[in-house]
Amino acid sequence: MNVQRIFFLFLLFPFLLISIQSQTLLRGISNWKTAEIRAYSVTDFVTETEVEIGRAKVGADSIFEFKFLTNGIEKVILRGANYYSWLYIQPKTTYFIELPEPTEYVSSMERDKEVEMLFYRLDSTDVNYKILGFEAWMDETIADIYQLKDVHPEQFIAKVRSFKQETAFVYNHLESPFFFNYVKYSVGLSVDNFNIIGGPSKQDKFDFYLTEDSIQYKNPKYIEYAELFYEKYLYQLDKNIKTKLESALRKGSLEELTSVLMEDAYIQTRSRAEFVTLLLCKEAYYQGYLDRPLIYDLLSALKKESSINEHQRIANELLSLFKQMQIGMQAPDYVLSNSKHFYQYKGKWVYLHVFDPSNERCITEISALKKLELTYGKSFQFVTIYPSKVSYTKSEQRNLDALTWDTFPIDQNHEIWKSLQLSSYPMYVLFDSNLVLHSSPALSPTPNGKYETIEKVFRTLERP
Repeated sequence: MNVQRIFFLFLLFPFLLISIQSQTLLRGISNWKTAEIRAYSVTDFVTETEVEIGRAKVGADSIFEFKFLTNGIEKVILRGANYYSWLYIQPKTTYFIELPEPTEYVSSMERDKEVEMLFYRLDSTDVNYKILGFEAWMDETIADIYQLKDVHPEQFIAKVRSFKQETAFVYNHLESPFFFNYVKYSVGLSVDNFNIIGGPSKQDKFDFYLTEDSIQYKNPKYIEYAELFYEKYLYQLDKNIKTKLESALRKGSLEELTSVLMEDAYIQTRSRAEFVTLLLCKEAYYQGYLDRPLIYDLLSALKKESSINEHQRIANELLSLFKQMQIGMQAPDYVLSNSKHFYQYKGKWVYLHVFDPSNERCITEISALKKLELTYGKSFQFVTIYPSKVSYTKSEQRNLDALTWDTFPIDQNHEIWKSLQLSSYPMYVLFDSNLVLHSSPALSPTPNGKYETIEKVFRTLERP
C-alpha cells in the first residue's frame, strides 16, 4: 500500500509543480513587419537582464499569441523588426493588445525603438491598469503644483503632503505588494525627491523607504530608488568610514569592505552592504572612478562568497555585462560550429550579418547583400549567424539557402549574442583583419536615412 501511494505521488508530482505556476495568455495584433515576435522576461532590474521565454508566429491576419507560466508579476518585453514594447503580466490573466505601426523608420544602425502598445478590455484589477492610472494622476498633480516650488515653497510642500496622504488613503488597502511598492517608490522618486527647504531629509527618506532589510529585487521602482539614494555614495560617507573603506578597496577585500559599509547609518546590515557594493561596482565601472580589475575582483568575490542567491546572480550578470565588446577591443574566439572558430577568419575584414529568415526586413536585404559580396568578397569575409531552431519552414529555408557564404545557426545561449549586444534583426558588425571591433552596429547594405551604405566604407578601406 505504501509503495502504491509513493508511486501515485511520484506520478502526481509534475502536475503539482505545474499547478503552482499559473498560465497567462497574451493575444495580439502586430503592425510590425515581422513574421515572428519574441518575448523576454526581465529577470534582474539592476542589469536589465532579459531571458527569452517564448516566440510567436505572426499570422497572415497579423494575429499572434503567447502562453506564459508565471507565479507572480513579471515585466515582459516583446521584440520584433528592431522594435519593442513591454507590459507587466500577472497569473491567470488574458491580455488583448495591439502593437501599432511605428511612426518612425528604424534603420539597421539602430538597435531597437520603443513603441507603446495598446491594451483592449484591460480589467481594472490588472496591474497595468493600476500603474497607468496612478502615473497619469501623479504626472497631472506634479504639473499642477510644480510652478509653486520656487515661488511659494510652503504651498508646494503642503500640496505634496496632501498628495502623499491621498495616495496612502487610496492604495493602503491593496493586497498586491508589487503595486503598493511600485506606488511607494514612484512617489519617492518624484514628489519626495525635490530639493527644497522643508522637504524630507536623507534620514527621513532612509527610515521610510529603505530601513526594512528586505530588498525588492523584482520591483523596478525600488531598484531605481536605491540607485538614486546610493548614487556616488563613496563621496557621501563619514570621513572615518571613508578612510577605512579606501583601505579595504586597496586590499580588494570584500569581507572588509562590507564590514565597513555596515557601520554606515544608511546601510547597517550585511545584505544591504552587499547590495550597495553591487550598485557601487556598476556605477564605478561606467564612471571610471575605480580600477576595473578591482571591480572584477569584488564582483567575482560576491559571486562566490555571498550567501544571497540574488547577489550571486547580479554579480554574475554584471561581470557578463562588463565583458561586452567595445569599439577597439579584439573579439573572443567565438565557437561558431564544431569545425569553425572566429579566429580562423583572421587576415580579412569580417562583415558579420545577424539574420532572421522570417524577418521581412532581413529578407528584403538579401539581394543587396549578395551583390555586395560578389564585388567585395575577396577583401571582406561575409559571415552570417542566425538563431538555431529545430526546423524552419520551406520559405525560411529558401532564405537561408540564398546566402552563399559561411552561415551558422547559433543557440540563443551562445556568448556572442550578449558579447556583441545583438538584440535586433537585421544587424551588421564590422571587424578589422585582426578581428578588432571596428563598428557596431555597422552600416547595412541598403541606404539608411542619410542614404549611406556599407559599400562606401568598403571602398574607403580597399584603397591603398
